[in-house]
Amino acid sequence: MNERLMRALRLLRLVARRIDFFLARRFALATREDRIFFVLIPTVGLVAGALAILVQRLSEWLRVLLWGFSPSFEFSVRDLGLPGWRVVLALAAGGLMVAFLQRMARAPLAAHGVSSLVEAVALHGGRVALKPVLYSAAASIATVGSGGSLGREGPMLRLGAAVSSWLGQRSGLSSRRLKILLGCGTAAGFAAAYNVPIGGSLFAMEVVLGSFALEIFGPIVVASVIATLLARAAESAAPIYAAPGYGLVGPQEILAYLGLGVVGAVAAVVFVLGVRGFARLFRRFAVVPEAARPVLGLVLLAGLGMVMPEVLGNGFSTITGALQEKFALQLLAGIAALKLLATALTAGSGCPGGHFTPSLCFGALVGGAYGELVHVAFPAATGSSGAYAAVGMAAVAAGASHAPLSAILMLFEFTGNYDLILPLMLASIVSSLIAKRLYPYSIYTEPLERRGVELAWRMEEAALAGLRVDDMARDDPDTLRPGQPYAEVLDRFLTARRQRLFVVDEERRLLGCVLLHEIKQLDDEGRYRGVLAKRDLLAVYAQEAEASLPRRMGVRVVEIRRPAADGWEWIAPDAATVISPGDELVVLGPARAVEALLAGRLEGGGGPAR
Repeated sequence: MNERLMRALRLLRLVARRIDFFLARRFALATREDRIFFVLIPTVGLVAGALAILVQRLSEWLRVLLWGFSPSFEFSVRDLGLPGWRVVLALAAGGLMVAFLQRMARAPLAAHGVSSLVEAVALHGGRVALKPVLYSAAASIATVGSGGSLGREGPMLRLGAAVSSWLGQRSGLSSRRLKILLGCGTAAGFAAAYNVPIGGSLFAMEVVLGSFALEIFGPIVVASVIATLLARAAESAAPIYAAPGYGLVGPQEILAYLGLGVVGAVAAVVFVLGVRGFARLFRRFAVVPEAARPVLGLVLLAGLGMVMPEVLGNGFSTITGALQEKFALQLLAGIAALKLLATALTAGSGCPGGHFTPSLCFGALVGGAYGELVHVAFPAATGSSGAYAAVGMAAVAAGASHAPLSAILMLFEFTGNYDLILPLMLASIVSSLIAKRLYPYSIYTEPLERRGVELAWRMEEAALAGLRVDDMARDDPDTLRPGQPYAEVLDRFLTARRQRLFVVDEERRLLGCVLLHEIKQLDDEGRYRGVLAKRDLLAVYAQEAEASLPRRMGVRVVEIRRPAADGWEWIAPDAATVISPGDELVVLGPARAVEALLAGRLEGGGGPAR
């Protein structure tokens, strides 16, 4: 048995070496880290896609177990007439599972959200602990599956990010490569969750990594596409929130969508502050112990759900109803207010999950209500409320996340409607700009701000965020002293090959600096000798490269003045030129070498010069 195991291990090593050699030769990957990173990119896409499918199936299984076989939570309450005790029991069971997992983890599980990934990139070199995320993902499944008002994208993208970070750490990747791999896992998890490969890629770059560098874009897109293909094979390739037939009624309607951008910004800030504010109030005034808060929060949510079932779950059916114009104006406004409260209760009680989907639902409701008002005021110049609900999703998501590009393309992929792209772009950009002015923190950075964590937004800045000047400073051996003579200063410039030398005293205090251009003016002889062209110097430099004088004496002969019958002859020397008695040499070199030549000795002390 041991012999078979050893043979299998040897075979695996042989296969690994051959793959390594193939990658190095075929794709010109010079280092081992390059080849490992190349292999991990598609691996992360496959693993994150598979984990997203697993999370989706487990959430559905739990919903069926607790609520019975039905397409949605509101269908169970309103159409099947599920008794109130059953609603309370289902959500209380979810709270109990969250409380049990939190006790097992011995740490708050809601803290391991997207904000923790942003913090890992900015401050921890892309390192994410896998074990807490596993507990958090399990608790998120319990939250979403039991009817909590948070999104399923949370555990999917966090699992993808954590597993990719773990694989990168185990493979010994550098910090920069580890951050990119974490972004690949985030994008793959998000893309598989909602069938949005472009939006998932941009979300990872815009929100988590804060960079759109080309070296990041390629790996993230590859991982995202692979995860999406896997999810489509297991689920469906159709857009999640279909919105066919919606478009601009006329060019003048763009002004109405501009107004929706402003309304979306205000709604986004209300969503961020409302969720966090209600959550703080819940934690402050709850009389139950912290371990029991998930149960209390979801039981209170059950009470809301019996009054308005549309607030239960991640909001998929509610968004679909707003897009299909199933709600009147008063109902849209009422559901929006209660959905905000439901999300705050779920998150504030310590239940983990995603905040992106609730922001989409809130945006669809606010956008639909705005569309109803605009259409009543200008029926001939504006479209129906369903189009405004679709654009409102993007506007509020962009304002809440401060990520307009990912919101625009994600909503385009959600709906599959290109006719809405101009309103989507305008409303999302306007909402993001105004929301940043109203409140500088997004739904993902606000938890970090409350803990006093300051972030460097881009990966390039994050690489320098923890460095000090002392960490980068190096000793300067070419400093000058205040009393050094001019010849020594000139000699130091020739040997150091720098444009600036610093002057310090004996205690290393900076007194000033000397520029090379300043000392060129200090010619104490002041007599005109002629013109020295740059091409002459370059030619002499090339000719002197093979001469023995530079090697022996440390100087270069620029020109020779030789006695002639009619005066003096000027010679540009080459390697074959022989110095004759009476020749006068124009040389270039350090002062000590020139002095050694004048004294008739070699610079290194090897004997008299000839």
